[in-house]
Amino acid sequence: MSLTSQGFEPRGTDICIRLATWMRLQQNTGPGKSLSPFPWQLILLTLSGISKSNKSVNGAQHVLSDVFCHPICGSAGERYAQLVFRSGNSASLWSLKAIYSMCQMEQEQIHSGTQFAQLCQVRSELYSSMVKNECCPSWSLGNYLAVLNNVSSCFSLTAQQVSESLGLLRFCAPYYHDGRLVASCTERSKFGRCASVPHRCKLSSIYQILHYLVDKDFLGPQTVEYKVPSLKYSTVFLPVEKGDPLMKMYLDYLEGRELTYNNTTITGMDLGIKQKLFKYYLARDSVYPVLAALALLFTIGLYLKSLFIAAMSLVAVILSLSTSYFFYKVAFRLTFFPLLNLASVLVLLGSCLNQALTFVDFWKLQLSHNPPAVPEKRMNRVLQEIGYLILVSGLTSSITFYSGYISSITAVRCYAVYLGSASLINTLFALVWLPCTLILQERYAVLSSNPVAKAAWKSCCSKYTGGFWETSSRKRCLFTLRQKLRTLGRGFSDTSNLLFLKILPCGVVKFRYIWICWFAVLAVGGTYISCVDPGMKLPTSESRTTQLFRSSHPFERYDAEYRHQFMFERMKQGEDEPMTLTLIWGVIPSDDGDHFDPKSNGSLVLDPGFNISSPQAQLWLRDLCRKIQNQSFYSPLPADQETVEDNVCFVEQLIHWVSIRRCSESEDAFSFCCNNIPFPYPPRVFEQCLSMMVAEQHAEGHSPSAGGLRFDLEGRITALVVIFKTVQLYSFNFSRMSQFYQEILSWFNGEMSKAPVGLQKGWFVSQLGLYDLQHCLSSETLEVAGFSVALTFALLLLTTWNIPLSVFVSIAVGGSVFATVGLLVLLEWQLNGVEALFISAAAGLSVDFVANYCISYSLAPHNDRLGRVAHSLKRMGCPVATGAVAYFCVGIIMLPATALLFRKLGIFLLIVKCLACGFATFFFQSLCCFFGPQKNCGRITLPSNGAFGCGTGSRQHHKKRQPVGGREPEQYELQPLACQLSDSFENSTCTSKLSNRPSVLSDDIQFCGLSPRQDYDRVSIEADSAEMCSRHLKGCNPPPALQTSSPYKENMLHPVVAPSQAASKEKVLCKKCSDEATSCHLHKRLLSCQSQSSMEGLEDSNETCLSEVEPAILVSEAVKFEEELQPGHLNGKRDTLRLSLRETVYDLASPGSSRVKTTQSEVPVILPNSKPDMPDVWIKREGKGEGGS
Repeated sequence: MSLTSQGFEPRGTDICIRLATWMRLQQNTGPGKSLSPFPWQLILLTLSGISKSNKSVNGAQHVLSDVFCHPICGSAGERYAQLVFRSGNSASLWSLKAIYSMCQMEQEQIHSGTQFAQLCQVRSELYSSMVKNECCPSWSLGNYLAVLNNVSSCFSLTAQQVSESLGLLRFCAPYYHDGRLVASCTERSKFGRCASVPHRCKLSSIYQILHYLVDKDFLGPQTVEYKVPSLKYSTVFLPVEKGDPLMKMYLDYLEGRELTYNNTTITGMDLGIKQKLFKYYLARDSVYPVLAALALLFTIGLYLKSLFIAAMSLVAVILSLSTSYFFYKVAFRLTFFPLLNLASVLVLLGSCLNQALTFVDFWKLQLSHNPPAVPEKRMNRVLQEIGYLILVSGLTSSITFYSGYISSITAVRCYAVYLGSASLINTLFALVWLPCTLILQERYAVLSSNPVAKAAWKSCCSKYTGGFWETSSRKRCLFTLRQKLRTLGRGFSDTSNLLFLKILPCGVVKFRYIWICWFAVLAVGGTYISCVDPGMKLPTSESRTTQLFRSSHPFERYDAEYRHQFMFERMKQGEDEPMTLTLIWGVIPSDDGDHFDPKSNGSLVLDPGFNISSPQAQLWLRDLCRKIQNQSFYSPLPADQETVEDNVCFVEQLIHWVSIRRCSESEDAFSFCCNNIPFPYPPRVFEQCLSMMVAEQHAEGHSPSAGGLRFDLEGRITALVVIFKTVQLYSFNFSRMSQFYQEILSWFNGEMSKAPVGLQKGWFVSQLGLYDLQHCLSSETLEVAGFSVALTFALLLLTTWNIPLSVFVSIAVGGSVFATVGLLVLLEWQLNGVEALFISAAAGLSVDFVANYCISYSLAPHNDRLGRVAHSLKRMGCPVATGAVAYFCVGIIMLPATALLFRKLGIFLLIVKCLACGFATFFFQSLCCFFGPQKNCGRITLPSNGAFGCGTGSRQHHKKRQPVGGREPEQYELQPLACQLSDSFENSTCTSKLSNRPSVLSDDIQFCGLSPRQDYDRVSIEADSAEMCSRHLKGCNPPPALQTSSPYKENMLHPVVAPSQAASKEKVLCKKCSDEATSCHLHKRLLSCQSQSSMEGLEDSNETCLSEVEPAILVSEAVKFEEELQPGHLNGKRDTLRLSLRETVYDLASPGSSRVKTTQSEVPVILPNSKPDMPDVWIKREGKGEGGS
């Protein structure tokens, strides 16, 4: 597993390939390498010259280091640990009080620890007041001021001495800022630029203070004339090298401590342990993603009331991740595995949550039918509808996850491959483990409902007061607690039913204008914020300083704020320094390494057609010198430049070098490159003379620069590197760097088009690594998001064959994605590789919810828009909302994490899932209310045998009955009740009005009993088991139907049925166990034993289906054997129809009498008419039992 900072560099872009090739060219150049800046024959001579030169230089450095040696050991450097101080009230640190505070904090917080004494740098000899093997003092402002004023320590400084030191620094600061005062001035004070620097400014302490210890604005060009300049920040370099040994010292003495003394605070650190500390925090904070995963599993178990399904979900996720890892490593042969790939666990758990909730809800919906069908037929129908939904949603999510493959960021591509594969495998597993789990659970419930198990609990319903629950106070408390929990659960279920079955559909439809406008504004605003202004904040540093902790962490503050405040860091990064342009010929820019492995860099490829010795090439290279110098971006070298860094005009240098060489007439001028040979030279002479000039310059002591020629082992010229400075200053500003790059690219391409053969494959590089990263993140992130939305449309079109629904889903997903990005912009997230990885997965995370609604809408048994919208909301509203709430809890759980990776992951999941729920529930459904397809509108139907057409109504995906006896199956539809929506949708969805759907009056309708969800538990608890079983096994005789007045008016003819004495007595005897749901019917028992969700036992209130269409409502005889259909008399087809009533039906029995177990045969069942002035249908109950309900 790789660190977070690895793999977030661009790979495969033009700039990236060129930078990698330039790096490999430098790595392959030098002694013992395949290339050399000198001819191979002169390498030994060159090395000997260098060794002699180094001896003299080292000797001088040794003498000067002794001369300038102070009690401070050596000089500060980047390899030492650094602390940044600032004043708490924004006052200046250049005061005696602040200097004392810094020295005191350093002494108490750092030097007093035992770890510091073991790690600090010590002097190996006695010097002045320092004792041998004592820790060296820190390189701090107070200690350097003590050296300047010849005092023992910073605590001995006086205000006068501090003021005098300020005057000296004010005098010397201009020499430092204009580049004349450099580190070498302490050693070579009379040479080059140092010659004009005053002698008192050449002290090492002056340079160290200005270069390392004070911020760039202190005594800068704009503030040097201030009477009292402000010192905002000051750095202290500890005499301890950066690295892992400082880890323990940080955890023991710095982490979580109060780092303030006298209003002076340590606000930033660079100890070189950022990556190691990140690993430590990852291990410590791993409890938060574990809790988040448990929260998702707890949601599954609580919603379905089944720990078994929750456990199976976890097993399915583990198997999916393991299988995906196998394909990742073995099939795809990917070696780099980013740490963020583990975020797939939470994504897959959320996917399992969505799949389990929708699947089990529909399974229970089939169980609620009276009587239910056999398990095989129930599972067949569940797989046809919900299996189709899971397959469409899973495939769409997987393909959108794969869209991150087009990114140039290695970690994003690896994450796309792994998560896409895991999501696809998880979808296929769900179609296997969910049906198997439910079947196993049903069989276990059947076994647990045997008479032996019932007898074991018979004492629960005891006549005596000293029953099972009365034997001890603990049992009574447990019983009371259980009763209260059941009451709370019922209340929650009723509230959920009211919310998702009535309020939500009514609210979506009634306020659809508001929802469309609101979410459209949200989507457009998010798109504008993320793409136009202000846009995602681009990174300002390379990937090695990727943010790993909170912004307030001292390590992050140093990288983000203070690193750019000190001159030594700015010079190292090249900030405000002229950019260098490098032109290269002879090497082909290529990256033949593994683009999925950041450590695989490929090999150096030379250009076999490279040739600079032809006459045309010589003339073109000579003219190139003048063309470059005439460009506006060229920066000429200053006159006092000591080293030769500009080799643009190396051909003119060669001409001048040959012209000044003199040889005798007897010597061959072409062999010795002398006597002003006419230009252009013959190819062989040109190469020979150029090699001799390079060898002579090296022999004279000129240090080799990055530019120049490259020779192979045989001394042939294989490459040419031309380097010069430009007027463009290095900047983090993307638009400024983009303008510079485009200018250079346009000019260079124009010159290459005119180059002779052998020089046409040239290319250039510069300090463009950060610009390339910014360009990839700014452009490719939005490209990946847009491409994923396009893939969403394509996949849904291929799976649903419905153009309008596919378009609406794509709009909803796109709005959710761009609204998410807009919110991340408002949260001031910086667009680094981690954020780009999250955004690439946003579409895949958003498509689940809207796909649920889309498929449910397309499978709705209605031909009108509003009916389909109501159907999909009632079916999928609760699972979608539950998934969004679960991810909201995941985001809250991960907020306390110290590792920023976990915090950002939690925030992103919270935002994207909540927005996806909103866009799916309100925006997509509102679009369907206006423009949703009706019947088969918008469906692509191919001219075939009907495989792509519709079946009955819009149930085209339901399995049709096989023909019997060579005839087509007969299908019937009761037109007024089947799939007809009233003229006013509100009348059929709102709780304040009765159903507005027309009723049917027919003597041939058979009433087989109803099972509303809110009465299901009541029936299962109070019904007599033997009578119920026998009643379900019998057929239902057709009762007579009679017309009467509408129930909108009070019915005075309603008979009052009083409970019988036997029923009252039995109710008293079993009062203590009345909450135990028991039913004699096998499937009633199963349903009461299984988990019940808020969608349990509900079929859409707008559905009225026939027995020929829905086999789940067949009687037991028809379940066992499907007889051949015989023509009847009704409508010329059949003499009898069986109708399952799922509309709102009013039982005239009073609430008090509804629980009575005695006869209700005298109480009719009323089917209300849609019009108040029309009579309703009263169906008289028949039978000696309870009335057939």
